[in-house]
Amino acid sequence: SSGINAEYGGVKDVAKAVRKGEKGFVIIAGDVSPIDVISHLPILCEEFKIPYCYVPARSDLGAAIGSNTPCSTILIPKNEEYKDKYKECIKAIKELPSIY
Repeated sequence: SSGINAEYGGVKDVAKAVRKGEKGFVIIAGDVSPIDVISHLPILCEEFKIPYCYVPARSDLGAAIGSNTPCSTILIPKNEEYKDKYKECIKAIKELPSIY
């Protein structure tokens, strides 16, 4: 697959990785229904100081990781292999407008 290297995909795996202290950033699909499935993730990310952002659709997130299956959320871990792109993403996430 030529997609993004997301070592953690799916709500359970991402939440578990964040709780265990995995460093990276989280991408959450905006069309998850019911919303309760992902509503705890932003709070968890903020608690552990993990940057996060939203994309419009689960299908977009699935396609980005090279899967035909839609995906609700992924965690992109920090990795030397793609550190420049990683830093670019972190910078872009931090520049997004805040709701606070």
